[in-house]
Amino acid sequence: MSARLAALLMGTVAPGVYRCRSRASVAAIAQRAAICGWRFVYLDGRRIAAKVDFLAACAAACGFPASFGRNWDALEDSLRDLSWLPAEHGYLVLYDSAGQFATAAPHEFAVALSILQGAVDYWQGTPTPMAALLRGLGRASVQLAEL
Repeated sequence: MSARLAALLMGTVAPGVYRCRSRASVAAIAQRAAICGWRFVYLDGRRIAAKVDFLAACAAACGFPASFGRNWDALEDSLRDLSWLPAEHGYLVLYDSAGQFATAAPHEFAVALSILQGAVDYWQGTPTPMAALLRGLGRASVQLAEL
C-alpha cells in the first residue's frame, strides 16, 4: 500500500477524488481502511460500461435502500445520506477498472465522477469524510490528483 494512501486513511492527506496507482489488493486496502475506522466500499468496474451499470454497482456496494430511484439524482441523494451505512472515521470508495466506463461512455462517466466529487465535498465538513480512489483509468483523459 502506498504511503499516500496510508496517509489519507490516517487523516494527514485530505479526502478527495484521486487517481490511484496503488497495486495493493482490494483485501489489503479494505483491511487497512477497517483498521483505521473507514467504511470500505468497492466498485468492480469490470462490470460497468454504462450509467445503468454504475448505478446498480453503487446501489449494491453501498446497500442502498430498495426505494433507490436508479437515476443520477437518486445517486447523489443516497451518497449524501448513507445513514444505513455507518462509518467511524470516514468512507473510502475504491473504484477499480474505472477506465472501462470512462472509455465506453465518457459523458456518463463525467456525470458519475461529478456526483462522486459532490459527495466527497459534502462529507468533507463532517466527522466522517469520504474519499474516492479510481484505479485502472488507463489512458482515459480524466484530470484527477494522484494518490
